[in-house]
Amino acid sequence: NGSWESLGSGGGGGIGSTTYVRDNVAGVIDQIQGDIPASWKQSDSSLKGLVIGTSCTTIGSYAFNYCGGLTGSLTIPDSVTSIESGAFRSCSGLTGSLVIPNSVTSIGDVAFLGCNGFDGSLTIGNSVTSIGDYAFYQCTGLTGSLTIPNSVTTIGGFAFRGCTGFDGSLTIGNSVTAIGNRAFENCSGLTGSLTIPNSVASIGSFAFENCSGLTGSLTI
Repeated sequence: NGSWESLGSGGGGGIGSTTYVRDNVAGVIDQIQGDIPASWKQSDSSLKGLVIGTSCTTIGSYAFNYCGGLTGSLTIPDSVTSIESGAFRSCSGLTGSLVIPNSVTSIGDVAFLGCNGFDGSLTIGNSVTSIGDYAFYQCTGLTGSLTIPNSVTTIGGFAFRGCTGFDGSLTIGNSVTAIGNRAFENCSGLTGSLTIPNSVASIGSFAFENCSGLTGSLTI
């Protein structure tokens, strides 16, 4: 009802807005002020709506793990600095683009694994320093180019494996020191040349296997 929209934009005691979730059956609204705790709504298949408030700085590990009923776009406010392991794992109903804001410094292991409902671009903010293992594994709907910003130093194993929706270039920032095993395996839609920057000291096994769309030069 109309109260959901007004709640989603409301304040929380002058320290930022509150996080709200809505049940998709009874329309029950639950809320929390501040950080989202680990496993807060894990495996709750009844959830439909989610608004993350600006009082949140950390999305806890497995907070929405297997909440496959969540629908619509996901907006992560620029108050968030950390997205912990498994935070949105298998939230396959989320759609649209995925923007990791510039405030976020780390994306945990399996954070978005299996979130294959996204059908827009992926933007990784320019403060992220680490992308965890399996972070975007099988996020098959993401489109456009993939840019790893200059802030990132490590790309975890299997981080983008099976992200077949990309249909643009791959840019790896000039601070990356390690690319994990199978990090970009089966990202067959990525196009253009590939440059491995001077900062990279190790490239894991099968890191670019089946990236058949990459053409032109390979610079290591």
